[in-house]
Amino acid sequence: MDVVTRKHKERSMTMNIEEYGALWEHITIRLLDIRIMTVNTSEDPNTWMLPSNAFLLITNGKGKIWLGQGIHSIKGTYILHASKGMRLDCLAKKRMELHVLSYSSPESEKPNAEESQTYTGAESLQVSFGFEPTYPLPLIEIMQLIYRQWNELQSAGRIQTKALFYQWLAEMLKQMQEQRKNRTKLDRVDQAVRYLKRHYAESLKMEQVAEMLDCSPRYLNQLFQLQLNISPSRVLSQIRMEQALKLLVSTKGTLQEIAERVGYENGYTLSRYFKKHYGVSPEFYRKRRESSIPDVAPKTFQPHAALESHYLGWSGRTVSIGDADQPQPEQETIDLKGVQVWKSSAAALPRARTRMLATSMGEITIPNKPNRVVVDWNLGEVLALGVTPLGAPHSLIESNQMLEPYIYDQVQDIGNHNFISIEKVLELEPDLIITWNPAAYASYARIAPTVVYGGSGNGSVAEEIREMGRILNRRTEAETWIKEYVRRVHTLQQTITGKVSAEKTFTVIDPNWGEHITLVGNTGTRGGKAAYGLLNLRPAGKVRQELLEPGLEYLDIARSAVGGYVEDYLLVLDNGPRHGLDQASGKPWQKSIETDHCQIINLDWNRYFLSDPLSAVLQAEEMADRIMAR
Repeated sequence: MDVVTRKHKERSMTMNIEEYGALWEHITIRLLDIRIMTVNTSEDPNTWMLPSNAFLLITNGKGKIWLGQGIHSIKGTYILHASKGMRLDCLAKKRMELHVLSYSSPESEKPNAEESQTYTGAESLQVSFGFEPTYPLPLIEIMQLIYRQWNELQSAGRIQTKALFYQWLAEMLKQMQEQRKNRTKLDRVDQAVRYLKRHYAESLKMEQVAEMLDCSPRYLNQLFQLQLNISPSRVLSQIRMEQALKLLVSTKGTLQEIAERVGYENGYTLSRYFKKHYGVSPEFYRKRRESSIPDVAPKTFQPHAALESHYLGWSGRTVSIGDADQPQPEQETIDLKGVQVWKSSAAALPRARTRMLATSMGEITIPNKPNRVVVDWNLGEVLALGVTPLGAPHSLIESNQMLEPYIYDQVQDIGNHNFISIEKVLELEPDLIITWNPAAYASYARIAPTVVYGGSGNGSVAEEIREMGRILNRRTEAETWIKEYVRRVHTLQQTITGKVSAEKTFTVIDPNWGEHITLVGNTGTRGGKAAYGLLNLRPAGKVRQELLEPGLEYLDIARSAVGGYVEDYLLVLDNGPRHGLDQASGKPWQKSIETDHCQIINLDWNRYFLSDPLSAVLQAEEMADRIMAR
């Protein structure tokens, strides 16, 4: 079966796998990011614009993925390749798990991503395709190794990561070629035997193998008995015995050493199984071999030759990075630039211009006063201390217009806060990266010193700002800002208390997403902290019981039920045109609210998305003005 790039259900274009594979022999790539994403079931698809070329390995789930104009039906393991700038829509009918491996290649980039829908030849890697692998287990296994190795920031670990990527790529291309030759898809028994041959040296349990094949151990055993007339455990034992036989002949290793190399805990266990399988002890066999006496035949010989012919190409060996027939990694160009470059550049600076900073990920060396800072979330905390970041997600700046007066220089766009462009961050050459996401640390740390910022962890504004002051070496600015913050909040609360009765209740809602309405709590974004935290407004009874007391950030309710959560004031985050604010007409769900006793105040959604201390106090001041104007 040829691998195709789908444009519509009725049309397809065959992809030349040989030419595509040949391209990888002549290009240099940069591994940018490797992460695991989960897509939960929903009625509406999740949408991303891919910031870089990427391979996607879907390991679990069911649903559909739209990539450009192509539609891919997902039923289990599936591989996709997408080029930079393409739109990806994912609709999960069963929870999906995706490994996303992003990379860049200067030789293969084109300005218009939409031109990449069709493979055009050997001049570009800008091609989108998808297929269901025949043998998913080795692809999953290698990708999991890549993901784990990615977090190793030592140079050897980075080199091995890239080598593993080429190993994964070779396996993928091999399977694409095999499918093109119209080989039938192997069943669970074939996959299980392949897995056993690759992992015989490990402590394997059949429950583990069955789980990876999405079946029960009992069912797997039945399949083996039906097709091979032998249990999976016996197949594993046979593989181990053959490997032990080879090691006895080709090495001088002790029985204990050989046992450990073929998956047994000790030499006694190996000796017992060996004698049962071949009829003689390992010591006897080795002595006879040294005396040039012909080999003994297995006592309980199984028709393994049939297995070998059926699984031709694996030959019972474990593929390793050093195998001569595996693709060798090209010289590392960008990953070696990552951690080592910023370490060496920091080391080249005079000691007075750098400092050591203790972080949750270890101690790092950073400039004494960072001035090329990139943030992927904590925009307000940085701006509060007088630092305009070099780069930040456009989605944060556009979604909190209140911060515009605090931005003194142009901020470079690094993508959406849910899908950061590692390529763009790399281009900016930052001297410090501040992230909220521990999973992104390994990717960022290859570019510049990186801090995982979690604030104080206890919700204290003062501690959050002090922590950012420590990171940016702006402790004095932090203390000054905290004092001003306390003063402004105190003034707000005093003003509200004098104008609004303490008995009046408030509800904050976001009606802009889907068929439901989102009730906003006091611990997350969208104005909740400003209303219930800073202004100390009293929540409506059901809001307090179902949202604030359990500590929930949000609660989705049916539009018809909103009236039960509203009493005196309703604060509505309106994502419509700004001239439409404060107009309560035209919204069907508002008909369920008694407008004669409930006052509706519309707020601009684009000013209330963030909840950092600076954003929250600005939101609270605007909110107080709107309430008191009623």
